[in-house]
Amino acid sequence: MKNKLLLFFCALMLAGGQLSAQTADRPFKGRFYNEENRIYLTLDLYEATLDAPGLSFLGKMNGFMNGNIYGIWLLTSHKIEGKTATLRFSNDQGSDAQTVRLTAQSDSVLIYKALDGNSIRRVEKRKLVKIPSEMTFRRK
Repeated sequence: MKNKLLLFFCALMLAGGQLSAQTADRPFKGRFYNEENRIYLTLDLYEATLDAPGLSFLGKMNGFMNGNIYGIWLLTSHKIEGKTATLRFSNDQGSDAQTVRLTAQSDSVLIYKALDGNSIRRVEKRKLVKIPSEMTFRRK
């Protein structure tokens, strides 16, 4: 019985090591969260595997942003250059677009910077206000 438990725990530790190696190789895959602004960023820049909440009829995509923002922002295009990715988002109505630069600070921290102004907004006291143009997202 003790040997079986030992084998089980060894297998768990090996699987955990493989998981952290995968996230280090693919920093732009996972679910990230900015606690200050309560915004989620869900990404898989390597394969189109994600369904946006309530918008699965659009098919699989590479990412979306939701949470404390107005609507859902869908990733329409992206380009990875080393530890930096340039993303183009469009809102779920197709009326606004935003270009964003993400820099992988580590395997679990992404630095978000809006380029060319900021179009993404949230509702605050019954008004639409822009979200910060720079934020830190941590793997959830």
